[in-house]
Amino acid sequence: RGGGGDRRVRRDDGPPGVSLLIRNVAPDIQSQDLLTAFGRIGEVRDVYIPRDFHSQQPKGFAFIEYATAEQAREARDEMDRFVVRGRELEVVFAQERRKTPTEMRG
Repeated sequence: RGGGGDRRVRRDDGPPGVSLLIRNVAPDIQSQDLLTAFGRIGEVRDVYIPRDFHSQQPKGFAFIEYATAEQAREARDEMDRFVVRGRELEVVFAQERRKTPTEMRG
């Protein structure tokens, strides 16, 4: 028992202020585009681009989760108005936790 090693586990109950909402993302944006742009600020834990349930087209926004609130704050300050794929991004702190696919459908 114990001694599980260094496995990373995705945690949804991290401290508040680590998730950013990215608005005005390009319709053809890929997770890797955002990971490359935002990864230079700090440790990105997760990139999520919500898609319409029926069309599977991106909804025009994304979420980036950082390992620490400090990194998220720095990313908000540095990346707001940054251009990715021809679109000027709007970066703000996410106000609520990410919805599950089941919640998105309902």
